[in-house]
Amino acid sequence: MNRKIGYIVAIIGIVAFMLGFVNAEIEDAIEDTILPESTVAEEMVPYEYLFRELAPTIHWEWETLAALAYVESHYNPLARSSGGAKGVMQLMEGTAYELGLNDSTIWIAEHNIRAGVRYLQHLQGKWSFIRNIPEQTKFVLASYNAGPGPIFSARRTVRDTGGNPYVWSEVEPYVYQEETRRYVKQVLWLSNKYKNESLRRQNDSIRNSQ
Repeated sequence: MNRKIGYIVAIIGIVAFMLGFVNAEIEDAIEDTILPESTVAEEMVPYEYLFRELAPTIHWEWETLAALAYVESHYNPLARSSGGAKGVMQLMEGTAYELGLNDSTIWIAEHNIRAGVRYLQHLQGKWSFIRNIPEQTKFVLASYNAGPGPIFSARRTVRDTGGNPYVWSEVEPYVYQEETRRYVKQVLWLSNKYKNESLRRQNDSIRNSQ
C-alpha cells in the first residue's frame, strides 16, 4: 500500500511540475507577445463568434480583433502579465474598472473582450483625425500596447523633423518601445494570416457545394 501511495505521489509531483513548466512558457509568450512559427491561423479561433459580432462596431475586420486578442493573451481568459494586465484582452485593472468590469468579470472572456473593444473605441476617438483607416488602425494598435502618450510624442518628433506624422511607417522608428513596434507588426501579420485562412475555407466550402 505504501509503495502504491508513493507511486501516486510521484505521479502527482511530475504532473504538477509539467503544468508549472507549461504555465511558465505561456506567461513568457504572453509577456513577449511572441507568435509561433506554426500555422496558428489554421486552428479554430476561440470566441470567433464574438469577434465577428464586435469588430463591425469599431469598423474593423474580425480577423484583426482576433489577432489582437491572440497576441495579447493567446485567448487565455486567465492570463495575467507581469505588469498586472488581465484576461483575454490584457486590460489593466484601472482601465478595466473604468470600462465596467470588476474583480470577477475581468476574468470572464466575453466581458473582457467587450470591454477591450470599448477601450479600442476610446482610442479610435483619439486618432479620429487620421482619416486613412488602415493607418489609423496601426496607431490604435500601438496605443493599445503602449498607451497614446508615447505615440503622440513620436508623432511630434516626426513632424519636427519634416516627416509625415500621419503615416505609421514614418512614426514607427521614433517609437522607443521596441515591444510596441513589434506588437503592431505581429497583430497585422496574424490578421492577414487569419484572412487568408478564412478565404481558403470559403473557397473550400464553395468547391464542396458544387
